[in-house]
Amino acid sequence: MNHYNRLLTTCKTMLNLKQILATTLGIVLLSGCGDPLPAFPTQTWEDIRVDIETRPPRVERGMNEFLIIATRGPRAPASKLIVSLRVNDEGPWVQAIQDGHLGAYRRAMPVSDPTTDVLYVHIEHDNRVGILRFPISEQRVPAQ
Repeated sequence: MNHYNRLLTTCKTMLNLKQILATTLGIVLLSGCGDPLPAFPTQTWEDIRVDIETRPPRVERGMNEFLIIATRGPRAPASKLIVSLRVNDEGPWVQAIQDGHLGAYRRAMPVSDPTTDVLYVHIEHDNRVGILRFPISEQRVPAQ
């Protein structure tokens, strides 16, 4: 009888683990669902594709974090860049912080008026320089 009780306990434990795994998997899959994040139109400089994400997801008056994502080809990160930002082409360029070697650069910047302000992105690589212009009012929610 003792062997039967151990077998029953083992089966109950396995059933509980399967339920926990199924619940966790369901949560993970559902967390990917939802409204798409607002995005700026993608721009390119030389062979580098530049996308911007923001925190909060929609730019608002005050401090906002801008995440510049630079890629080459289908999905290769564009690292070893110097990326600087400024708003409305005024004041000094402020260098973004490179987030590892993932082609991601981030910086918090003040925004006075999301309807009229423009984010300028200054990119340097191998003594070459490019400047991209992202009007903040062009941030849109992607079509679903």
